[in-house]
Amino acid sequence: MRSGDELRAEARMEAVGAGRPQNWPRALALLGRAADAGNPQAQAELEVLGLTPDHARSAADIDALFAFPQPERLSEQPRLRFVRGFASAAECAWLRGRGTLAPSQVFDPSTGGPRLDPRRSNRSAELTFDELDLVTQVLRSRISAATRLPLPLFEPPQVMRYEPGEEFQPHYDYLDPALAAHAGQRIATFLLYLNDDYEGGETAFPEAGQVVRGATGDALFFANVDGANRPDPLTLHAGRPPNRGTKWVFSQWIRDRSPAAARQSPD
Repeated sequence: MRSGDELRAEARMEAVGAGRPQNWPRALALLGRAADAGNPQAQAELEVLGLTPDHARSAADIDALFAFPQPERLSEQPRLRFVRGFASAAECAWLRGRGTLAPSQVFDPSTGGPRLDPRRSNRSAELTFDELDLVTQVLRSRISAATRLPLPLFEPPQVMRYEPGEEFQPHYDYLDPALAAHAGQRIATFLLYLNDDYEGGETAFPEAGQVVRGATGDALFFANVDGANRPDPLTLHAGRPPNRGTKWVFSQWIRDRSPAAARQSPD
């Protein structure tokens, strides 16, 4: 008989689709069995998702896990969408503090890797493949449904923390077109606000005249390119510093080709 740890590990592989097609009924059934076997992480994940082990095994109403409210149109130039109540408070609490926080970095076009930049003073944790648990993967699948962009295009997500005075000064998320020709263009950004017990800390778009501050569970989605897939300079944006309290955000960047495939392609 397999242990709870083994069952939960297999559930994660089914949810991520590692070496196999993504299979949510099987993933949730395995998570339910892991919870019944006494695995505390599986029990906690089911509680966050609002499922019982029996409910998970029956895979009842899986579509409800990926449902989301109707997005609000904030702007067409650039394309900004706001979704109230995209995630539950329990899901947001689960994400806060996931991974190991380190000084945030930016994409270095000269090397294709990350580097420190004085414009970005907050801390963040990039969630690696091994850290994509079922709660995180449910949220990423929900983001996929909301953006209509498939999961293979998703970069590793980040959990970001801003203490008072920490910020990400005005910047673009899209990549230089010359680099994007090899690495794929970062066409979209999805931000999930994980808390709201802070002051300041807005997401500001100075060229578009938009300032967004989400409540816990709200989300902001914007296209970094225009309708012709060209970098859109109107997407210049900044993560303003909180004046009081700590701000937490979950960030998912999306490309126009699989980041994994781009890394494997020759220069």
